[in-house]
Amino acid sequence: MTTAKPARTSATAKSKAAAARKAAAKPAQAEALLPNMTRDALGEVTETLEFMWSATQAVFGEKARPEHAISLLPYALDALEVRRLLAEDVAKQTKRKA
Repeated sequence: MTTAKPARTSATAKSKAAAARKAAAKPAQAEALLPNMTRDALGEVTETLEFMWSATQAVFGEKARPEHAISLLPYALDALEVRRLLAEDVAKQTKRKA
């Protein structure tokens, strides 16, 4: 009966572990480099584009293209601006009444 030799770590396993450590360090670096407002803005842009892509896919199905989502984006942003302005007006009116 022979005993099994301990497994050697390969160079690829070591490089994968190094890559994982490097990837884990990137969010901390990004936080140090980007101010909070910039990170928040990037998050909002990403969420908005993802939403527009989902809406485009719902309308156009398999024929949806990223260009469709980008071309519809101004309409969504205009609608958000109108909602913001209406909310400001309502807040001003309730403040006047109080």
